[in-house]
Amino acid sequence: MRVLVLAPSAYLLGGVQDWLANLVPALREGGLEVTVAVPDGDHHRHGPYARAYPALAAGAIANPSGSAEGRLRAIAALLERLDPDLVLGVNLVDLYPAARRARRRGRFHGRVVMTLHALEAEYFDDLRRHGVGIDAVIATNRLACRLASRRGGMDPARVLYAPYGVPVPPWQLPDGDPAATLKLAWVGRLEQEQKRVHDLPPLLEALHSRGIDVRLSIAGDGEERPALERSLAPWIERGRVRMLGHVDQGRLAAEVYGHHHALVITSSWETGPIVAWQAMASGMAVVSSRYVGAGLEGALEQDATALLFPCGDADAAAGALARLRDPALLERLSRAGHALVARRYSGAASLAAWRRALDQATALPPLPQAPEEPAPAPAGRLDRWLGRQRGEDLRRLLGLRFRHGSPGSEWPHAGGDGAGGAGDAAGTGAQAEHLLAAAARLDAPGASHG
Repeated sequence: MRVLVLAPSAYLLGGVQDWLANLVPALREGGLEVTVAVPDGDHHRHGPYARAYPALAAGAIANPSGSAEGRLRAIAALLERLDPDLVLGVNLVDLYPAARRARRRGRFHGRVVMTLHALEAEYFDDLRRHGVGIDAVIATNRLACRLASRRGGMDPARVLYAPYGVPVPPWQLPDGDPAATLKLAWVGRLEQEQKRVHDLPPLLEALHSRGIDVRLSIAGDGEERPALERSLAPWIERGRVRMLGHVDQGRLAAEVYGHHHALVITSSWETGPIVAWQAMASGMAVVSSRYVGAGLEGALEQDATALLFPCGDADAAAGALARLRDPALLERLSRAGHALVARRYSGAASLAAWRRALDQATALPPLPQAPEEPAPAPAGRLDRWLGRQRGEDLRRLLGLRFRHGSPGSEWPHAGGDGAGGAGDAAGTGAQAEHLLAAAARLDAPGASHG
């Protein structure tokens, strides 16, 4: 099987990047011919990406004009040149109209798959808009699978599940007496809307009010780091909190995972998270918000594999963490979490699931012939005067090029019609809240999932 993976190159940190860096070499070792291609431009830069993930051996996709039409041409040309059996889209929305164009010209005959890594409205809207040309969705979370059908309109038979995977060393309980000093870690992107990093200061205050001596290591970087450092300044000065910044997988294994008693998760929603599986594989307990995405997945079970608290409830979170001072409870959760990950989220289990999903995608009945792909909005005066195709031809002839202000404008990760108008926005706040509320109802225990 020949597989082409299209992924962004602007983002060098995060669970999706780690997933891809682990999956592709494993698929190649299993006999698949996997090609990875990433954009090369002002914000999406092939060089740094290739150096960060050398095992991917990623090639570059160039868009000389910077226009939406230029993106479609670049992807369609790559599909027509390689004609892979399967193409996986990893947060590059222009793949879908470009694939329809290449198919209509009879030069691309493979299947198109969206890999779904987020519970964000724009991805499900993209499924509705481009679903006529998408053969399958592979999601890493059971709720995301359900939403791909309910919200995205995909045929459930074309929605497949394959979780993230992590290495699983032999079980070992973290060192140190939790009753003396409770060692906690928080790992992820420092942002508020999803990860809720600003829940950490009140959590520390609630632990302090209970007389619990705690040490917290925060591994990650992001837009909220300066504000978070200001609010945690007293804790940092007293040596109770360490801000580690971005920590690669090697340092996480050497300094974080297995070296703290518990991982704290404060998120509002997740499609993993990989950090939970990594922590559990290392022997750490997990104390987590009841984030949207945890219900149908069924991995974090109260008092069985984790301790859970209502999202945003610092006092309840502190109460759960206080229970970990009992060494017997800590060991029980540690063993149970490790066993769960070994069974469901190990590298081998994940690889088998992804390989099975890829085989299922190629075996699906062909889609009906899709209509012509949506035309991008005019990129400027040349398109309005000459038409989209001739305008793009003249831009290339004259060497004209658009300069974009953000990665999401240059190569949109989502946002609908291929025109690139979505930028970095994840939809309006109202759309996000509506989706999260609907997803929470669907994810709740006892909900009807028929």
